[in-house]
Parts: sequence; structure tokens; C-alpha cells
Amino acid sequence: MKKFLAAVLILSLITASVVTALAYSAWGTSVMYVKTANGKPVNVRSGPGKGYEAIGSAPYGHQVLVDWSYAGNDGWTKVVWGGRGDGYIMSRFLVDYDPGKAPTPSKEEKEKQEAEAEKKKLDKELKSERAVSEYFYIAARPTRASGWVNFRSGPSKTTSRISSFGDGKELLVMGETTNWYRVQDPDTQKVGYVHKSYTSKLGKKYVAETQTTDGGVQQLGTLNVNGEFDLTCKLPEGYNLQVLKARGDRIVAAVLSQDMTKPQLYLSIAYDETYADVERMNDMNDDDLLILEDSFKDMNDVEISYEQTGYGTKLLVAKETGTDTDFVDILAVYMGYFVEFNMTPNPKAADQTLSDAQIRMCIDFLTDVDFNPAK
Repeated sequence: MKKFLAAVLILSLITASVVTALAYSAWGTSVMYVKTANGKPVNVRSGPGKGYEAIGSAPYGHQVLVDWSYAGNDGWTKVVWGGRGDGYIMSRFLVDYDPGKAPTPSKEEKEKQEAEAEKKKLDKELKSERAVSEYFYIAARPTRASGWVNFRSGPSKTTSRISSFGDGKELLVMGETTNWYRVQDPDTQKVGYVHKSYTSKLGKKYVAETQTTDGGVQQLGTLNVNGEFDLTCKLPEGYNLQVLKARGDRIVAAVLSQDMTKPQLYLSIAYDETYADVERMNDMNDDDLLILEDSFKDMNDVEISYEQTGYGTKLLVAKETGTDTDFVDILAVYMGYFVEFNMTPNPKAADQTLSDAQIRMCIDFLTDVDFNPAK
């Protein structure tokens, strides 16, 4: 009895298929097959053009009923598509014979497809990139204690590797994408990307603070130097003061903008016993100043000039000479400490040379620097 019912059911399905095919034939339809050079499926759209919504996907070798009532002279063929009504497939992907098994891509084709997929992922990550509202620190966390975390030039494993970090390496987060952090290595000041899954947050490490004054317009940065004095400055618009490293009697801080096209300013403060009796550079004689100037000239081709802060502190300005200016060093001395500012173009900036206006911004910023004994 069961065999008889099964046979009846099969016969009914065959009859229904034949009736359906005859009905469609009466409407001017015929069966065609999907065939693509790479074996991938094709989109079925709601209208004859790529701008129309994709209502489905037809895999390689899939049978479709073509509705010949549509002329299809624009490169598209009208098909009967399930319960969604009419659909459209690009005519070049349809043939009137069974194409058989989908082709297997060659090694070169597979590598090309993988490269294209990685490029799409990279483009997607770059589009999602944004600056963080406040910088914070993370630690590198490789999957093994003896492993490492790659530090890359872009948010993708296909980009070049700058270096790698062991477990616990602290990094400053300046921005992020969906899956990567844009970080700075405090030891080398290099900027790159690490994957979020190989890090853990350490939070803020404030030795400096940024305050808003003058009705929220002017930013004021204050940095305490080993409890001996406070360095205070009015920050350029859009910049924040952040300590990168504070060890012993040396502090490295950054004055950075969230705008990745603006120059970077770095601040290095270190105690030098040679100048223990020098309260300010103003107290140094010409011979001592020449020694300082020569220390800059020995390393680079620079032009030396002097400025003065609004509070009367003399500043030595060493500007690189040549067709491109990629750094300006500005030095102050206070209570035996060397306070050195270095301005460089942002690595993300299209033009890797400092303009006269940018250099003037840096010098003007430093004329607002004040040194006060710690309270």
C-alpha cells in the first residue's frame, strides 16, 4: 500500500511539472541555465539594470524560466522568479544548455579573489576610521605569553608590518576602525595599527590635563614636572596635551590634533645636571648658547633664531633648512630642565613639509608657555 501511495505521489509531481512547463511554454517561456566564468552565482534584480534591487541570487547551473515577452535588447533577460514575480538577469550569464559542474578557480584566480576580498575589507576599515574623543592606553595581548602582536601600517593583515610587540607593551590609542586601533608607540613615536582582539584597555594615564577656558573656546594644558614645577600653555585650536611616557626625570608628552592632516608637536623634558644652576635660558652667556647651537648644527642643517615667551623666557628655535622642512625644534631651559618641543608633519598629511604658517603656529603656541613652581 505504501509503495502504491509513493508511486501515485511521484506521478502527481511529474504531471504537475509537465503541466507547469506546458503552461509556461504557452506564455512564450523556455528553460535556460546560469553560467559564469568563475563559477559564482549571479544577482536576480527587480528591473533590467544594476541600479535595481537584488531580489535573489541564482547559483551556477541553476535552471530559470525565461519570459521572452521582454525583448532584452539592453543586455538583460526577463525570468520567472519564484514568489517575487518577474526578475532580471544579465543575458551574458544565461545559456540554453546544462553547463555541468562549476569550474574550479586556478591558483592565480584564487589568489586574485583573496586579494580583492582583502582590499574590500581594508577599504571598509578605512571608511570606518574615526578619532577617539580622548586618548587612552592599551596593552598588547598576544594569544601566547611568548607571542607577539603585529604593528602594521594600515588596518589589514595585508599591509606592511612596522614592527611587533610582546605581551604588555603599552600603546597610545589615537583613533580606531571597526576592528583595529590606530596607535602610537611611545618609545619610537611611530603611528600604526594593531588588531583590537590582541589588546586590552588600560584606561587614561593622566600626568597632564587639558582644561577649557574662555567660555569653552581656548584649551589650556598643564603638565606637572616631577612635582618641581608646572608647565602651562594655551593649546592650538583642536589640540590636546597627553603624556606618552614618564620615567624617572624624563617626560615625553604630545600635543596632538584629532585632525590627521595637522602637524604633530612633541614635548621632551629631561633634567641635565650641567645646567643645574640655570633657572632660564636668559641667564646663559653667549658662549653657552653657542655650545647649544652647535649641538643642533652637528646633527642637521638648521637655521638658529631666538624667540621669547610672553612671560619673558628665551627660546632657541632650530628650523631645518632646504626645500622641505620636516621638523622644527624649539628649546627652553628652566631650573636645570631641558624643555624641548619638536614639530613634524602628521604621517597622514598629504604634504610632508611644514609650511611657514604651521611653523609660526608652533612658535606662537610656545610664546604662551609659562613655568611656575609646583603648588
